[in-house]
Amino acid sequence: MAAPAGGLNGYVTRHRRLVASVVAFVLVLGAAAGTRWSAGYRPAFRGCGEHRGLTIATDIDISPDFQRRALVEGWNKLHPDEQATLVEVSRSTDATRSQLVAALDSGSCAYDVLVVDIAWLPEYAQRGLLAKVADDWMEDPADFFPVTMLTGQWKGRQYAVPWFTDAGLLYVRRGERAPASWDELLKKGYAAQLGDYEGLTANALEAVWNTQKGAVLSGTIDKVDVRTAQVVLQGLDRLATGGPALADSRASMEDGSLDAFAGGRATLMRNWPYAFRTLTADPRVGDGFDVATLPAPGYSVLGGWDLAVSARSRHRAEAGKLVDFLGNAESQHQLFACGGFTPTRLSVLHNPAPCRDPKYRPEELPSAKRFAAFATTVQGALDLARRRPVTPYYAQFSETFRGCVEQVLDAHAVPPRAREPSAATLAKVLTAALKGEHSGC
Repeated sequence: MAAPAGGLNGYVTRHRRLVASVVAFVLVLGAAAGTRWSAGYRPAFRGCGEHRGLTIATDIDISPDFQRRALVEGWNKLHPDEQATLVEVSRSTDATRSQLVAALDSGSCAYDVLVVDIAWLPEYAQRGLLAKVADDWMEDPADFFPVTMLTGQWKGRQYAVPWFTDAGLLYVRRGERAPASWDELLKKGYAAQLGDYEGLTANALEAVWNTQKGAVLSGTIDKVDVRTAQVVLQGLDRLATGGPALADSRASMEDGSLDAFAGGRATLMRNWPYAFRTLTADPRVGDGFDVATLPAPGYSVLGGWDLAVSARSRHRAEAGKLVDFLGNAESQHQLFACGGFTPTRLSVLHNPAPCRDPKYRPEELPSAKRFAAFATTVQGALDLARRRPVTPYYAQFSETFRGCVEQVLDAHAVPPRAREPSAATLAKVLTAALKGEHSGC
């Protein structure tokens, strides 16, 4: 089959651009108080008097050819008098949240549109950092998954428009059989996200929910009793005794897991839906893998990012128009088909169409049949997805929970590096965290 203009060299060039971006923000790790920036993008902590155009604050885009940046460029072509600049704040959702909250709390109007991890939205809304959604910021609200609409709400008011959603999936190398149970999955071991960041919270909750067959620490909660804490510890014990591939994930974020899976060091991987598009474009993998929902009962963490307008913005009306553009069905199709970001619109997920960008070679994209099958798998995962604790103190909860998870994992290391906390201790510190208090196991 003949390749379009650019051919393999074009793919290699684009792949190198992605690698170069990743390398760039690693190299500047020591700069700006430890913040990691992607190539070509810098923070916009400008004074309000210097504000020009619209500024979007987000985490780093790791999709093939930076599809979120492409959407912003598309907006700029259509709106020459309302130019938007994408500011990629950090690689980590935790770092993005802390830096944005600090900027907005200081009164900065440098950012107009905020791409908010759904876990942090209650905090943003409770602190008065978000403007309420106006009717013209959200085309066809009935087209959104109901649960994704809920992620943008706080105390009955809509503060954000769903942009893309997430659920945990199991990636299986061709030739490997997908485990039929969590016991089998844990015994084999799998590449996961167990570094000290939000991914550890998500992975640990999934292990607890599925091994204990119940979604504890989910939804609106304000305390944790000893009985619940005991269930959590039992699930974490199961996670801690996983196979060698799982042990190798202690320092991994999403990209580390992808590298282990694509490089053949792991034949099973838990990751988000975007990994499907990334792996398909990777010449080391191509279509040599399958995707399934997590083993039964199949609970996964509901992830995702919503679009909100900063309450500090001096351009709310224009920012609302940008939110509507980024969240419409056409934009979500581009993000899903070309970038791997799961849409929040029913019309896009139920009618998946392949990426139409002519710069990609056929080998870089899944076939229409394979893409449709993937969309069906994602729908199945979303049906079983559960929310993390919904609280304005989620930052304290996640930090405390991760610390306790790491202590359990260290207690099962060889030799042990810590003592496992008691159920009473875990219940006490998690309850304190849900009240906004800093604590630890």
